[in-house]
Amino acid sequence: MLIAAVLVIWAGWLAVYDWRQRRLPNWLLLAGAALGGLYGLVSGAMPYGVRISDGAGTAVLALVVFWPAYRMGWMGAGDVKLCAVIGWLGGVKCLLGVLLGGSLLGGVYGLALMMRPTLADRLTVAELDLRLRRRIPYGAGMAVAFIGWNFVKVYTGVPMGT
Repeated sequence: MLIAAVLVIWAGWLAVYDWRQRRLPNWLLLAGAALGGLYGLVSGAMPYGVRISDGAGTAVLALVVFWPAYRMGWMGAGDVKLCAVIGWLGGVKCLLGVLLGGSLLGGVYGLALMMRPTLADRLTVAELDLRLRRRIPYGAGMAVAFIGWNFVKVYTGVPMGT
């Protein structure tokens, strides 16, 4: 699957960018969305077999559901847009799997940060909470989970559309 390989490279680029910069650039998110849209126009379905309308609906749903999380400071705007792009590319099942995996990766990273004695000993709970919100690259976790989801789909022989 050439499209899966290209999307794995795209997700890897996103992960590295978010890890280093703590942001997801719009041009890179748009590139993934455009690649999926182009694939959908050529093949009649999105890269992971969902109908174009299902991908679009999942993208809109992701924006509606996660926008409040951005407004409350729980997610970055890039993270919300990444959820929409992943929903666009793979539909609800893909988005739910990536959210679960990304949340687990982000949680493990947050726990590792809190276990550093120099950080946890000097800060109050409120200060630690504020610091962790700015330090956990949730988009990188979602991108890595998306890469994992791709490998599971490709190497288990499960058809891409299911």
